[in-house]
Amino acid sequence: MLLSRAFLIAGLCLLAACTNMQVQTVGEVLRQQDVGINIVQSGERKGQLYSRQLRDRLDSDGLVTHDLSSNLSQSSSSVVSVRGTGSNLKKMTMTAEITLVDRTTGEIVLEDSVSSTATLGAVSAYFAQTRSDRHGSERLAMLLADRVAARVQLYFLNNSGS
Repeated sequence: MLLSRAFLIAGLCLLAACTNMQVQTVGEVLRQQDVGINIVQSGERKGQLYSRQLRDRLDSDGLVTHDLSSNLSQSSSSVVSVRGTGSNLKKMTMTAEITLVDRTTGEIVLEDSVSSTATLGAVSAYFAQTRSDRHGSERLAMLLADRVAARVQLYFLNNSGS
């Protein structure tokens, strides 16, 4: 009985502490710092999805102070080995090499690479394999865009005082 009351009181205190909490997008946080990022379009379908996802995350709303360019690369292995036995799984890795350039100085302020890996289920039908590869590639591109947006936000948070 006493323990349940303690949990109830702790929960109410936590609720009271979080009443003025706001969730802001990465773009809103960057706009508060007077930073806007132009996303340089990447080619192919996965590049288009990647660029669109980045634009959604880093919405500059007209103000542009930096250019962000990316180079996407992808590699795959045909069979994943699990404890010495073969399986019908395929491992796909996608890497985004990013370059952030300050428009006023023309200086490269951030160069980094972000990668992500997915395991795809390979089936015997050729169409299903092709569709699985395409879907995995598209999802990895969007996941990388989210990670790149977080990396760019971390850069500006770390350098906001300088």
